[in-house]
Amino acid sequence: MKMEELLKKCPECGCPDKTIQRKILDEHRAHAKTKAIVCAECGHEFESEEKDEKCEE
Repeated sequence: MKMEELLKKCPECGCPDKTIQRKILDEHRAHAKTKAIVCAECGHEFESEEKDEKCEE
């Protein structure tokens, strides 16, 4: 996701805040992948690992 997209407001509620969810890859919590980027207010998904996998197929 580009920086301009991160700064945009949510299309559903207008909130500018976003939360990045991580997927922990090992038991020591040292390595993680981005799971999803969601709106902090309403939970609208801007980008997710599942959406990216569907696009690649």
